[in-house]
Amino acid sequence: MLQTACSILLAVSLLAACSGNATPGGSGSSPPPAATEKPREVIDIEMVMNSWGTLPPETGDFVVNKLKEELDINLKIVSETELMDKLNVRAAGNNLPDLMMFSSANDYRDYASRGLLADLTPHLGKLAQVKEFLGQGGFDKTTVNGKVYGVAKEPTLRTFSYWIRQDWLNNLGLPMPTTLDEFNDVLVAFTKNDPDGNKKNDTYGMTGIFTGLHAFTPIMTTFGAAPTYQIRNGEIVNFYSDPQLKEVLAYVQKLADEKVLDPELATNSGKMPLDKAFQGMAGVVYTTWADMVKDDKVKVWKTANPDAEWVIVPPFKDHAYGEAVDYVDAGGSSGYVALSKAAGSNEEKLSRILELLNYISHGEGLNLVQFGLEGEHFILDGDKVTLTEKSGDAGFSWIYQFTGRPEQSYLAAKFPNQVSWIDQAAGLPRLTVYNGFITQLEGVNYADRDRFIEEEFLKFVYNKRDINDFDQFVASLNSMFMLEQETEHAKQILSGLGYLK
Repeated sequence: MLQTACSILLAVSLLAACSGNATPGGSGSSPPPAATEKPREVIDIEMVMNSWGTLPPETGDFVVNKLKEELDINLKIVSETELMDKLNVRAAGNNLPDLMMFSSANDYRDYASRGLLADLTPHLGKLAQVKEFLGQGGFDKTTVNGKVYGVAKEPTLRTFSYWIRQDWLNNLGLPMPTTLDEFNDVLVAFTKNDPDGNKKNDTYGMTGIFTGLHAFTPIMTTFGAAPTYQIRNGEIVNFYSDPQLKEVLAYVQKLADEKVLDPELATNSGKMPLDKAFQGMAGVVYTTWADMVKDDKVKVWKTANPDAEWVIVPPFKDHAYGEAVDYVDAGGSSGYVALSKAAGSNEEKLSRILELLNYISHGEGLNLVQFGLEGEHFILDGDKVTLTEKSGDAGFSWIYQFTGRPEQSYLAAKFPNQVSWIDQAAGLPRLTVYNGFITQLEGVNYADRDRFIEEEFLKFVYNKRDINDFDQFVASLNSMFMLEQETEHAKQILSGLGYLK
């Protein structure tokens, strides 16, 4: 009997254990608590860059706080005005920061060539959000000797074009010029026919900055020329040896002969052309929407000339290789972010930095570095961003835009009153150049070359040198500054990247 009773008690105990009731108070219906993951250690990451006087706040930096919360990193920005001097000192001491933002492609490529930067080529698959944001170009622009050592920031939006006094056209009964001949006629009329009606000979057709033929860019691109490297009909074209440049110089020489250009055009700099345009001295200027139609700019020129009406000149129709008012660099970037070799050798630090670059390239992270905190600095309704009264508190956040920003939508949010002008300017056709991909040749003094070119351009335009000497000018560039070798060098680079077949 005793043996039977013990057997029954043992069976009951086993059943109780199997049903989960072996522990006092257990219900049998709830699983055991899941094991919690151990929190990741917060890692310090240092970024050195030139933030041009903008510094994060010493306290209340919501970007740093958010990055710590989301990515377990403690990001420290160090701004250096003399960036390359500071980096060179640290490189000599084998103490480069984790992250660096290079302003110059040449400086970035120099560091990559010297083996100072981490090779990101094996890790590109982990930068999916960066690639989605920037496209393959974000990596092509940072390719050195077949390897990717960084990420090229999204370039700023190119919005240059000719702007013209519509009220002057109206006063003279002239239509908007649609060809280069009509443009010439308008400049003559603006100079000689008293467009402002003040009965004084105090206006001229156009002002601008001469350097690099900047003031004449829409004329250049209408002829199909653009500095420095184009691909035309499958062949590489160097601006300085392009026969179309000769046509540009001949046209501009005619404008100079007709005295329709600002007499000080050759020495203008900075904002001088805008000041002259706003004061009513010139009827055409090559510039951007930001210089012309931001609220504060409109106030300036409306105060000086209440009847003034500035509008964009559409592309001229008598183009050589397609309508274009300007050019855009397919290899352009507003900065190059790279990791030091030491940071790339630290597996955990490398992983966090890749996470950081992805985070600030899409969704919440991209909005954070553009506009600040949702609900505090901006309101998001679908894709529409509306800034709040506190948006000014997020003015420093741009320094965290390591991969850039979607410029047109950003500007639309920042300048809602100018959206139509921004869209019009951004939508104008432009020639494509590939300058950003091309490295400089060793043995060429580019400062001397640029000075020589500028001097010869001035001679051509102001009739101090016969336009028929153009071929001799090109020959001088070849003999003095290795222009042919540079063009062949550019051809090899663009072929290697797949832009030339």
